[in-house]
Amino acid sequence: LGLLAVPAQAAEYPAKPITLMTAFNAGGGSDVSHRLLEKFAKGVFDQPIVVTYKAGAGGEIGWTWLVGAKADGYNIGGVDLPHIVLQPMLRPEGQPGYKTEQLSPLCGLVYDADVVMVPEDGPYKTFKDLIEYAKANPGKVKVATVGKLTGDHLFLMQIEKLTGAKFTQVPYSGSGKAIPALLSGEVDAYFGSGSSFLRMEKTRGLAIGSKERYELCPDVPTFIEQGYAIESGKYRGLATPQNIPAEARQYLETKFAELCANPEYQKAVKSSGLMPQFQTGKAFGEIIRTEGEQAKKILEAYGLLK
Repeated sequence: LGLLAVPAQAAEYPAKPITLMTAFNAGGGSDVSHRLLEKFAKGVFDQPIVVTYKAGAGGEIGWTWLVGAKADGYNIGGVDLPHIVLQPMLRPEGQPGYKTEQLSPLCGLVYDADVVMVPEDGPYKTFKDLIEYAKANPGKVKVATVGKLTGDHLFLMQIEKLTGAKFTQVPYSGSGKAIPALLSGEVDAYFGSGSSFLRMEKTRGLAIGSKERYELCPDVPTFIEQGYAIESGKYRGLATPQNIPAEARQYLETKFAELCANPEYQKAVKSSGLMPQFQTGKAFGEIIRTEGEQAKKILEAYGLLK
């Protein structure tokens, strides 16, 4: 009877550590988020969460790995929006890679509202000031973004489309280069993540893409309260390969909900410049769908989709 009991116990999930894939290099925003999960999982999960890296091609290498990983509940990965909807849309036909629908949403974790940033001592005191000048002087205002055809670029295009202003985009490889470009006067503005804004000094936030005032920078007015129907931000969450066992999915979603409700975890997330925002897999999947529809409309308006 004792021998018969061993296989039954071994079959219980989870029976070994759970791999959490990070699609970016160590030290970045995704890594910080995932290391917090790894830390606060202790005492909540029955097995450790172990972070591993599959970096490259703006996350595409990691997400391609994830959709092909063994669907046993032991392989999960961090996913970033709008990255995971933009990359498949803009990938050249015939080029291998993942499809958005191959990533099975597990839960949403954090939100990072987009902000229009300018030097504090610069000429633009309000978002209206910036737009009026850009409309009167098309292309003269140089705007930093992190990458071309990325979430920051989509944010810029959304603003241009709604306001009629025309900017000159100056893409940088990361916020570590975009931030000093703004502070040195190399560019006139930076359209990027709120987490970048919160790391900066001597910078003015003209507008933020959250629906309501943002807890982490409550003095920055929203686009909506200034009369512009713009909502924009980046979401980070978790996904799995398709068709993992139902009991594994239920376990993971329940345990991550418990972890994310921990006040100490939430405090740590906020200190990193992000807003904790847990969502179920179903709710996170709806956000992915909505973000995909919005991105498609903007890209089509700019003639960037065939």
